[in-house]
Amino acid sequence: MKKMRILPLSLALSLAVSIPASAASLSDVSGPYAQSIDNLVQRGVLQGDGTGSYRPEEALTRSAAASMLYNAFCLVPVFSMEAPAPEAGEDGTIPEPTTKAFYSTSTTVATLDAALMPAAPDAVGTWAETVANTVLEARLMEQIDGSFQGDKTMTRTEFALAVMKAVYGADKEMDFLAQGQADGLLPEGLTLDDTVMTRGEAALLLDTAIQDLTILTTMSTSDIHGNMVPYTPSGSRIQVGGSARAAWLFDEAKRRNPNTLIIDGGDSPYNTDLANISLGKSSVDVMNAQGYDATVLGNHDFDYSFENLLSLADRAEYAMLSANTFWKDGTYPEQFDPYIVKEVGGLKVAIVGLTDDGSKATTHYSNTQDIDFHDQWEVGQETVTKASAESDVVILLSHLHSHNNTVPTKIDGIDLEIGGGNDIFGRPLNIEDTVVVNPGGVGTCVNQTNLNIKDGEVLGYTFNQIILSSDVPEDPEVKAILEDYQADLDAQMDVVIGQCASDIAWSSPLVRTQESPLGNLSADALRDYCDADIAIQNGGGIRAGLTAGDVTVGDVFAMLPFDNKVTLVEVTGQTVWDALENGVDGYPTTNGKFPQVSGIKYTFDGSKPAGERIVSVTLEDGTPLDLNAWYTLACNDFMCGGGDGYTMLNVLNPENGEGHNGEMATQDLPGCKLINRTNDYYRNVVSEYIKAQGSIAPALDGRITILNPQEGSGALN
Repeated sequence: MKKMRILPLSLALSLAVSIPASAASLSDVSGPYAQSIDNLVQRGVLQGDGTGSYRPEEALTRSAAASMLYNAFCLVPVFSMEAPAPEAGEDGTIPEPTTKAFYSTSTTVATLDAALMPAAPDAVGTWAETVANTVLEARLMEQIDGSFQGDKTMTRTEFALAVMKAVYGADKEMDFLAQGQADGLLPEGLTLDDTVMTRGEAALLLDTAIQDLTILTTMSTSDIHGNMVPYTPSGSRIQVGGSARAAWLFDEAKRRNPNTLIIDGGDSPYNTDLANISLGKSSVDVMNAQGYDATVLGNHDFDYSFENLLSLADRAEYAMLSANTFWKDGTYPEQFDPYIVKEVGGLKVAIVGLTDDGSKATTHYSNTQDIDFHDQWEVGQETVTKASAESDVVILLSHLHSHNNTVPTKIDGIDLEIGGGNDIFGRPLNIEDTVVVNPGGVGTCVNQTNLNIKDGEVLGYTFNQIILSSDVPEDPEVKAILEDYQADLDAQMDVVIGQCASDIAWSSPLVRTQESPLGNLSADALRDYCDADIAIQNGGGIRAGLTAGDVTVGDVFAMLPFDNKVTLVEVTGQTVWDALENGVDGYPTTNGKFPQVSGIKYTFDGSKPAGERIVSVTLEDGTPLDLNAWYTLACNDFMCGGGDGYTMLNVLNPENGEGHNGEMATQDLPGCKLINRTNDYYRNVVSEYIKAQGSIAPALDGRITILNPQEGSGALN
């Protein structure tokens, strides 16, 4: 980073917090700490005790320390809620109450109940509840025997350590106090020891630490996937999420610190009925109202037609970034930007976007036939270098899936990276001087990352991953937009098409690593519609389960949200075998290519190397698959365009683009020939199948057998 003109923190906080004109004139403030106390009052960090006094000679309590940290570092409130009472098991035994779980990279949507519990349970209902929960989640202070104990006093060393963690980053492995002394952030005349700190000493220490410090707040999201309204995740008993709640937090961040950016790590518009019914317009309108500055294009941003994506970019009041997305002729789409530079509080902040260069394999072939994704590493470094020359701070929005944590080892010059595509929660990682944030997903949380900048250098950060619980207020403007779109959706989605005999659960492992009733239903409907010998459905195309009772149009839209169309091909048995090998080569990772089938049964060995796992394949009547015979195969056009690695079925996506009269070009392969490319959406075919059946009760029937099952290793979208 270079030297820059900085908006002092005193001005930033005076803009964010309304301070009475007489606030600096506390009646009992005099002596060696008076100037520091006055400085902090003017900045909005201190407000006295409500009686016109500060009491500088009294001992500093943990509650008072938390309040000072909360205000000085512009933290946004972390809301928590009481955990539901444990439910009795089938044997009547009531399990032990859940204990508080702080966020980590192992946290999933289904395990957020414990993360939503109060970090400071003994502070609930007191004035210190919000500040205590917030600083504990930020790791600036620690629990004592599972509680906060706000009346307990703090020593000089304890408070100094908390302040230095706030400056440098609580997740770093370093000697915080030694670094603070080396950087001149700790008072020279104050001995750091186990002596109880006074409130006056605390003011001196904090004032010294934040002098000339600029705080740049970023509020980030990623992988929203159209989840804009609150919902209860599978496996949870607590409602989370909601774009109106996120908007309230964004506004609160800007109120507390006008030097705030709202950014997103990609995959925002696709995957729910509310997003899909308007082809993403609802997502863009909501993000406009939320005040986003920029998002990066994720692979699922291309799940609508590219023409539609360009129209969404025109509709957006924020930047859609992707440095490595180009037209096939090498020109850059004018609707996007490789990066933007924003001036925030005197800082020039570059925001760069980078899209996974393998995105063609995970979205519909026709949506990306006119574009190319250039090498993410080469273009990434070129763009960051260029952006860095024009800015003081560089933020990278990287939708690179499993490569996100590798970025700082491949690309130099990034101060903050927001990684998308993994739906992973967790604390920041510090890699090669880059702060790497895994922002979670599916609309459940907002991430506050405050970069602390002094003399042109990023010293560190404070961070909180804020789960959108029902206690977070809702922004009325965003809520009204969602209600209008929801009303339109309800009218179309509430039509009942059949009955389901029982609940049919969905999760990534259930459809991407094993036989699934949902997979059997989807594949059966596909084979029935085409009157085919065999049907294969990629498990990643199935995104929700069904509940007992009425099945509506909306239920099927949620289960099969992608705009895939039915395709019929003729294939050799060898091609079927090869397709199944491709489908299981990612096992036990929950890879979307995993094959759900109809008309055949197959067995694979999870311990064998990829490409050598299929053990046997038989037809429905038990006859072994003939590798030399020809069979009719029904699947979706995503797979027949080579999606998810099904290149052996790729009859729809030749590199030569369009054929005569504007028709999409096709190609026959040695073991695969196109019979019929329909215009029928897969979800409509399944809807008609359920309607014809009247009542469905899909179950497991031994279509997929796994020898030597392996432990799973996470999701890959």
